[in-house]
Amino acid sequence: MSRPGNYGKSSRLKQLRQLKRKKRQQAGRTIDWDQVEDFLLGRYHLVQGNRLSAAVDATVQRFFSEWLQTALAQGEQQLQWDIAAITATTFKRIGNQVPWQFYAVLLEQVMAWQKFLLREGPVVPLATPRQIIKPLTATAWAALVTDQLAVNLLTIMATPITAKQREQLTKSFLADGHVQWSAVAALFSPLGFTIQASADEAAHQWLTELLALTVSDFHH
Repeated sequence: MSRPGNYGKSSRLKQLRQLKRKKRQQAGRTIDWDQVEDFLLGRYHLVQGNRLSAAVDATVQRFFSEWLQTALAQGEQQLQWDIAAITATTFKRIGNQVPWQFYAVLLEQVMAWQKFLLREGPVVPLATPRQIIKPLTATAWAALVTDQLAVNLLTIMATPITAKQREQLTKSFLADGHVQWSAVAALFSPLGFTIQASADEAAHQWLTELLALTVSDFHH
């Protein structure tokens, strides 16, 4: 019969071995920096499943992909992902590559997407986890979208983008914190939207479906 002291020592050694094994297993489950985008896009697809239409799903996935590219471009040393700042930069890069309907579709889904990001972002199995900071309210999202739409319109019209014009346009697109898509469509629709010849088949189909959407397809 082993003495209690020896049993205690054996138990502690066993616990240490289990702890080391667990740490090795956890380390083995970490992903590389260049795998983050695919990992989070895959997670999002699993979570949202088939609940969204093909056009809506493609819109959120494409925005998320662009958003992640912006975040990842900051480098591994940037441990905090600022939703407000990264989104503004992402919108600026996307700009007029998409029709106004892209922003309308996205705005209806963005709070659910943000909730997903706040939950899943910090637990991405990186060696050093990311912190997701500065989430936006629905009103702040609407303001961010309308500001980008104002810039997009002024860019199309080849008008010098002054702070005053940008502010006036942004205000004209908003009412009580909600985007007035009728006002947006009234200004963008006459200008048209041309799908680039370089767009692949999937992108062409997606953009065609977006262009078919009208103001009545959106809540506001």
